[in-house]
Amino acid sequence: MVVLSLFAVPTMADSDNYSVSEVSVDGIVLGDADSTITVERGQALDLEVTLKGESDPTDVQVKAWIGGYEHSSVQATSSMFDVEDGVSYKVNLNLEMPQDLEAGAYTLYVEVFDGVESETNTYTVLVSKARHLVNIQDVLVDDAEAGDRVSATVRLENMGDRKEEDIKVTVSITELGIQTSKYLDELVSVEDDSENAETSDSVTLSLQIPADAVAGDYTMNVVVSYDNGYETTESSQTFHVDAKEAASTVTLVVVDSTTDSAETGDVVADATDSTDEESNKDFSTALRLGFGILAVLVVVLALILVVRK
Repeated sequence: MVVLSLFAVPTMADSDNYSVSEVSVDGIVLGDADSTITVERGQALDLEVTLKGESDPTDVQVKAWIGGYEHSSVQATSSMFDVEDGVSYKVNLNLEMPQDLEAGAYTLYVEVFDGVESETNTYTVLVSKARHLVNIQDVLVDDAEAGDRVSATVRLENMGDRKEEDIKVTVSITELGIQTSKYLDELVSVEDDSENAETSDSVTLSLQIPADAVAGDYTMNVVVSYDNGYETTESSQTFHVDAKEAASTVTLVVVDSTTDSAETGDVVADATDSTDEESNKDFSTALRLGFGILAVLVVVLALILVVRK
């Protein structure tokens, strides 16, 4: 019996120190327990919980949650506060419905609890698909160098109840003053293999990074416009830009033949002597050419004189 008692899970008893007076959603007061609330996935429930202290002062918290979501918990919890006898308190909670939450009925639990006791009200939440909802699943951005192009792949999924056509995807980098757009033809709400229709797809865009862009991290903003421009979804992703590498330069080093390198047996060419030698060669060539032309002129003049005689 002692061993079994160690593994027993105690259940919290109803509290005599406080009670839940009223629960409202988006300003609408709910009736008795098991009232039904409707919400679209991707939206949030704005809850206001009113409770009243009825006996000894107690430190409590308020939590609203639903089960049945496989990826993480769907809950909102207040900070701890003190409840005094005869005093009413209002607590606001914002419970967000995940965009990929399956449509259907869920139980909403609204619970006030301390370390020993609790008070819980339950309600039914009907979660439905939004009429129009395109979700940005992921944004993949490559790092780039100034002067090159940066590429971004945006993955989209239609989470709504209607087929979406002509979905416009715009990416921009505000710090650099550049942007570009591209269209995705369609995304259906339910995949149909016979029509090769998909609920999700990707689009890739690229932007020219200015050559004078300063090295550092930049934010790429993504805006998806659909339903004829009446609906938008936004996201952002950070990427890095490296400065453009400077062109390499060649430095000519002229070594004086009078330096100590001659003492080590190194052969050092004197740039000045080389230049003078080239100049002398050019002068000799020009001088020979001038004498040749002069000789030809003398021969021609002699022939003219002979002809005249």
